[in-house]
Amino acid sequence: MENHIDIIALFKTLWQKRKVFYWVWPITFVLSAALILCIPRYYKCQVTLAPEAQSAGATGSLQALASSFGFNMGSLSSSDAIYPMIYPDIVSSPDFLVKLFDVHVKTLDGDFDGTYFEYLQNKHRKPFWVKWKSTVKKWLSSKDQVPPIVRDSTSGVDVFYMSKKEWDIIAMMQGNIRCAYNKKSQIITFSVKAQDKLVCAVMADSVCAALQSFIIDYRTQKARADIQYYDEVMNRAYDEYQEASNKYIRYVDSHSGVNLEKYKIEAKNLETEMQIKQAAYTSFQKQYLATQARMQENTPVYTVLQSASIPPIPAGPKRTIFVLAMLFLATLVTACVVCKDQLKEVFF
Repeated sequence: MENHIDIIALFKTLWQKRKVFYWVWPITFVLSAALILCIPRYYKCQVTLAPEAQSAGATGSLQALASSFGFNMGSLSSSDAIYPMIYPDIVSSPDFLVKLFDVHVKTLDGDFDGTYFEYLQNKHRKPFWVKWKSTVKKWLSSKDQVPPIVRDSTSGVDVFYMSKKEWDIIAMMQGNIRCAYNKKSQIITFSVKAQDKLVCAVMADSVCAALQSFIIDYRTQKARADIQYYDEVMNRAYDEYQEASNKYIRYVDSHSGVNLEKYKIEAKNLETEMQIKQAAYTSFQKQYLATQARMQENTPVYTVLQSASIPPIPAGPKRTIFVLAMLFLATLVTACVVCKDQLKEVFF
């Protein structure tokens, strides 16, 4: 025999016990409102980029066809070690985030003006339970500290050895700065959260610019090294050409009235040497210009589809929704407790 819930009897029981809800609702409202008010409001800013396509012709058509089915062949046909699919990993890495420590930010009310590291350290508000947790951890943690390691080859923050305070800031930045890559549309989206709307917009623009600079430096590092090399050898070849040219001119001028074959041969040798130096200089100059063109060709171009802007309203927390959800949950739990005898008969 199947058991059925008597809805009318349930409503009668709830009506008889309605005074219980008169106590539960105010208490739930006060507690949930107090809890959600302890969480500071935050703002969110998004920036959307479209990277430059690296393929052309039949390969590009094949990639476009594959992307329509959700499969990205860009990393398979490219020799680059850094491709858009790993941009989120780059943005969340400490090596990338430490470069944002010195970004200059300013709050909208003018209460703070300094670096992003100082802002997160001094102006970022936390709920009281997070502060208590940090205090308890500080009490329980070991006081022994490893002496700092100073390396001559580094300047600023050394990722190889960072203090606990710097690691805490890195963890905070990893929660506030996000990067997502859409495989189908090949769109890169940055989202930055901050408790000040102006800081939020500034950091979103700075993260976008930092990643573009990081990728451009990677793509052009070989060409930049070649340009520096060819610039040095070209200047050296030019100096040698000038020296050979001056030597030839001085010799010809000093022996202009001499018709001996010995002096003619010497002049011819000096002229040949000058032409060799000139040819070497011209060759290095062509290589230098060609490398400059190659660096320009390898420099990626990103189209900003959605630029950073100051958000008009906070992104969270959703205080009204949270309080209503807590009231609904409290009502449901209270109703189950009040009608527990009838529910037992049905389910057990």
